[in-house]
Amino acid sequence: MHQGNEDLEEIDLCEVRKLKDKIRVGVFSPNDPRSWVRSDNLDLMLDHERSLIEALRKEGVEVVRGGDGFPKEDQIAWNSGLVKAHVKKIVESRPDALIVNQGSWTFPFDSIDAVKLYQKKTDDIARVVMFSYKDPAVPGLVAGMAAGGGLKRIGIPFQPCYGKIDEDPKVLGWLMEILRFYKRRADVAEKVREAIEGLKGQKFLALGGMSLRMPTTTADIDQWQKLFGISYEALDQSEMKLRALNMMRWSGKPGESDYEILDPRVKDALKFLYEEKHGKFDFSRDKLKSINKLLYQISFYYAALDLFKEYRITFGGIKCQDELSARDCTACIATSYLSNDIGPDGKPKPIYPVACENDMDSALTQLWLYLLSGQPAGFGDFRDVENGELIISNCGQHPPYFFGRPSENSEAKLDRVEYMGQEMYYAAGGSSVRGRTDGGEIMTVARLARENLRYQLVATVIETVDVSLDEHKKYTYSWPIIKGKIPIKDEVLIDVWPCNHLGFTYGDFTPHLVEMAHRLNIGYRVFDANGREHYKAT
Repeated sequence: MHQGNEDLEEIDLCEVRKLKDKIRVGVFSPNDPRSWVRSDNLDLMLDHERSLIEALRKEGVEVVRGGDGFPKEDQIAWNSGLVKAHVKKIVESRPDALIVNQGSWTFPFDSIDAVKLYQKKTDDIARVVMFSYKDPAVPGLVAGMAAGGGLKRIGIPFQPCYGKIDEDPKVLGWLMEILRFYKRRADVAEKVREAIEGLKGQKFLALGGMSLRMPTTTADIDQWQKLFGISYEALDQSEMKLRALNMMRWSGKPGESDYEILDPRVKDALKFLYEEKHGKFDFSRDKLKSINKLLYQISFYYAALDLFKEYRITFGGIKCQDELSARDCTACIATSYLSNDIGPDGKPKPIYPVACENDMDSALTQLWLYLLSGQPAGFGDFRDVENGELIISNCGQHPPYFFGRPSENSEAKLDRVEYMGQEMYYAAGGSSVRGRTDGGEIMTVARLARENLRYQLVATVIETVDVSLDEHKKYTYSWPIIKGKIPIKDEVLIDVWPCNHLGFTYGDFTPHLVEMAHRLNIGYRVFDANGREHYKAT
């Protein structure tokens, strides 16, 4: 009897999961309001709607039809009163998506009003599909394009889909792809709301100003306050240096002379990384001839960490180039380990998304990814796209979290870090944080940017491929590399990407990012794993 109850409970749980996984859509079908048109097209409109609904139900989709229960003529909404009544019926079921079904020509404002009313009644966004029965004998596509154009004018995003769904299986496959993505968006909506709420009260620290005269690294802090509720703090990089110099006593030039360690944290990091051999060390290059320079860099990390704690900072940017990297050392260790979940002492620590070159919008992108994933989010250069593969490689500060799989122990990943001398760009030298990301992992790459001073999010997913040791010679020898297959053409990704930088994390967070940008009323161009673009105008 006891075993039987367990079986029933297991069956119940399975049913709950099935219900949770099932896609629920509302279908709203408008019609031409002219009586002489309706008298001729009503059966056609009902047939086209029926073919859509039957195709969806065969795929296991739960369909809520706005016209159910109405007299035959009123089952296709032909006036404003019916638009309201049909939408009300759909809203009661709280569907994952709203399909506006254009069986033939309709008056566009009825479709637009339906979407606006849906948003008002749900007090929420609408995930809209504009479906058109595409047949040269009837103007269904014309209706979809007219209504879609009206939605574009007022900034309501939607996915178009068209064809003969009762004859062409590809049309149903297309529609199901869209609906599955919408379902994923709906499932993470609560998490996204939490992330949006979490943006309020975040505080950015700019350590230094604009790096290398790159305008895309700067942001309008008033816009940040208005859109996201983010606060801001700015300090000169000398604040890090002052604190770093108090952590060690140097007999001559810091990083290049004999030393005495004063701060126990620096001593702990030296012991863990170097003495206990958690990582590989190469002192053969000109920019890193001994452990001394690396210790100076570690001091800068702890100096930055102290500033983050003292000023209650949650994410930030470090200029590094050119003053710091030309006179003292590069900030690779600081940027890498601030963003990481484990410190250079091998102990867990808070994650602070930090961008190199004080790139504010990249840091903001990393913050979004961190809030959505709860895991480190790195910063990188959009180095190259070649034969369907994106290469992410930049000045040497990927968090060690990405030198192993997300399922692996984070502390163990520090063993794979390769510390070696930097490149010729940095006169003062220092160590990079080199490593390679394993193949076979799904990652999200994204960048928030401004287009005509308005925010736009661009993102896609990659499937990582293994990187050989020899590939460092092809790009830049001392810098880390992530390489991954992209779901769109090389030239499309190059054209759409807003600048030279990006943020990344493990997992497919494209549904989360679309949902988040939509809710924040930010433009987006996001390409999902199937290469389909999800778009909202800036």
